[in-house]
Amino acid sequence: MKEFMLFIRSEEEPKANLSPEQLQQHIEKVGGYIKSLMEKGQMKSAQPLEMEGKILSYKNGKIIDGPYNETKEIISGYYHLLAKDLDEAIEIAKQDPRFEEGIWRVEVRPVKVVEGIN
Repeated sequence: MKEFMLFIRSEEEPKANLSPEQLQQHIEKVGGYIKSLMEKGQMKSAQPLEMEGKILSYKNGKIIDGPYNETKEIISGYYHLLAKDLDEAIEIAKQDPRFEEGIWRVEVRPVKVVEGIN
């Protein structure tokens, strides 16, 4: 099995405008999806990310702190998956119930294994 990182992208805070009932439904759907992947041995970890943060970049010999994001889209969470190949990882990602809400994007990236790291 190969490792994949799925970066969950959203614009601003998509859950901010949900009613308490809608938020609970969202949590239950996504939680059920994650639990199912854990039970199948396909999920190594998953976490949401805080909305605050900074982007560090290097320019002219200095590390520049910010701006945080030039667009409204940010990475709002991640999944660390196991799959046989990229196609299977994509199929797993397509099952994410967030897509039913139509306001999310998921970037699927293979983890490159480099000897001597970890």
